[in-house]
Amino acid sequence: MVLIKEFRVVLPCSVEEYQVGQLFSVAEASKNNTGGGEGIEVLKNEPYEREGERGQFTHKIYHLQSKVPGFIKMFAPEGSLVVHERAWNAYPYCRTE
Repeated sequence: MVLIKEFRVVLPCSVEEYQVGQLFSVAEASKNNTGGGEGIEVLKNEPYEREGERGQFTHKIYHLQSKVPGFIKMFAPEGSLVVHERAWNAYPYCRTE
């Protein structure tokens, strides 16, 4: 027998205000982790609409050279510590590849 419990937390803001705050927090964290050729490079950040779904499309490149231990850098081939991310964020749903 499976017992499922649901907890609800009352937020001091509306869902729309939360969405704006979430987007701001992600952008601020990206900005704080970027500098000196490291961090997050944003190639595209634009609205999209597909099949009645509206949201924000982002294409980012994560440069992770300074985020991994030195022994991993020694064994990692050139370019292997660069990750491309494409995300379609239609709050509250998000598809990322």
